[in-house]
Amino acid sequence: MTPRIGYTIRTRSREYFLKWRINYWFALTLVGAEPVPIYPDMALDEICPTLDGLLLTGGGDVHPRFFGQEIAGTQMDSVHEEADVMEIELVQRAAASGKPLMGICRGIQVINVALGGALHQHIDGHAQAVNSFDGPPTQHLVQVQQGSLLARTLGVSTSILTNTYHHQAVDENALGPGLHISARAADGIVEALELPGHPFFLGVQWHPERLFELPVEHRNLFQALVRAAGRA
Repeated sequence: MTPRIGYTIRTRSREYFLKWRINYWFALTLVGAEPVPIYPDMALDEICPTLDGLLLTGGGDVHPRFFGQEIAGTQMDSVHEEADVMEIELVQRAAASGKPLMGICRGIQVINVALGGALHQHIDGHAQAVNSFDGPPTQHLVQVQQGSLLARTLGVSTSILTNTYHHQAVDENALGPGLHISARAADGIVEALELPGHPFFLGVQWHPERLFELPVEHRNLFQALVRAAGRA
């Protein structure tokens, strides 16, 4: 059977999907999954049992109330608290049940918040000013920890080139219990998290779904999620 991968999306708007979610849909389809949208108005008790894996997509900022902070750098016009609530619960369900999960950009941040960690509400130097269709993508190397799930999945042992589209980041001094850092940028920013002991639970700070601007190894992330979902 084709693995069904639920991917998060904050609105049922077709325009929103075509602008902000079609790359996730395409990446999942490319590696043989059936992408299934998960909206904030859905009953998770009903949709989750029908899914083999989960993908937390990128997007706006997480409201700082979910990690016990006042607003101090969060872009409040990008916050969607219903999506925060939904994704936090999805992470907690996946961590408890062993369901395969991958988080992308905002997704890695939600992973840390959901498991008891916190975020840097603003950092400089990682957000791209324009879409890469309008100019070359901002890229940098991340250092990957040898032997980690991330290293095995990507098939690399030291570093890999990534894109960068974020202004918030995981606070390594407030890491969710049980989470392990498996990649960093040169300036120390956390670029990947995983949950040892879980069948497949991984978050990355970059955007691997933008396959057109990254090395081919990034496709392995989606392939690994789908393989894990097929075994679940």
